[in-house]
Amino acid sequence: MKKIFFALLAIFALACCTSNNEKVQVERPAFLQPGDTVGLMVVSSPVNHRPGETDTLIDVVRSWGVNVKCGKHLFKHDAVPFNVTDKERAQEFMEMVQDTNIKAIVFYRGGYGAIRTLEYLDFDIIKKNPKWIVGFSDVTTYHLALNKQGIETIHGPMLSSYWLRKRPDSAAISVGEALFGRCEGYKIKPHPFNKFGEATGKIAGGNMTLISIAEGTPYDMEVDDNTIIFIEEVGESMNAIDGMMQQLKKSGKLAKAKAVLVGKFTKIDDTEDPWGITPEELIKKYTDELDVPVVFGFPAGHGRPNVAIFLGRESTVKVNENGAEIIF
Repeated sequence: MKKIFFALLAIFALACCTSNNEKVQVERPAFLQPGDTVGLMVVSSPVNHRPGETDTLIDVVRSWGVNVKCGKHLFKHDAVPFNVTDKERAQEFMEMVQDTNIKAIVFYRGGYGAIRTLEYLDFDIIKKNPKWIVGFSDVTTYHLALNKQGIETIHGPMLSSYWLRKRPDSAAISVGEALFGRCEGYKIKPHPFNKFGEATGKIAGGNMTLISIAEGTPYDMEVDDNTIIFIEEVGESMNAIDGMMQQLKKSGKLAKAKAVLVGKFTKIDDTEDPWGITPEELIKKYTDELDVPVVFGFPAGHGRPNVAIFLGRESTVKVNENGAEIIF
């Protein structure tokens, strides 16, 4: 019996090893065509715009040449602090995933709450019906979860980020270009903290707080030797940023990165425990230890410009004295 037990144990261990090392096949949703339908919903905080503002923002989406379908719970406030319950928000997402007329899902806003809905999602169905999702901030949670399933997503501004009066709106244009497959990459001006080099890998990441919250869960950011890490943050303290950088370092994620994209760090509070340096200077201390290309001033995150980027896609980063370039 012992021999049989250990033989079975060895087979089980081999199976687990094979599963863990197996590469997830990347699925790229179909790009939009004129006349396609885009679904609008929230999985985080509720919409707080006035009706006139909401109509204007929805018209911005229509200006891409698409139809719009608003989620049935989009404007509700029935389950404070959310619009509806966690399960109902997840169900609405799944309904849009399975709606063959909807070709992409653009989240109206972030805030907080996306992580509470993950347990109600059916990832088998999502993988069978891949479509673009667009958002950032709290939607980082969905990027991490879907990228882990091998589905490409778009980290980009949501309706609450669009300008109400200024035209053209660069944020909205950026999302439209990405959804229609017309976004091939970006050129970024030089930054004194950049590290020169060239690397190719899949971009992963988003908001640092959400990356940190996912640590140790099934939705933890997956970093292997083919990963480009992207980070951004808003409204946190320098202590928190350092703690999250420590987490990236001590978890081994930072050391595995083929490149690092440092996005916007806005409204960072340094009053309680002054560090005497900027968030970028703090992050530089960590990236100086790496022998990979690093891009500071990457134009994505909370603030403007906030360009749309593809997560989970094999991309190339080039950094030299003339600046940086990312090619999707």
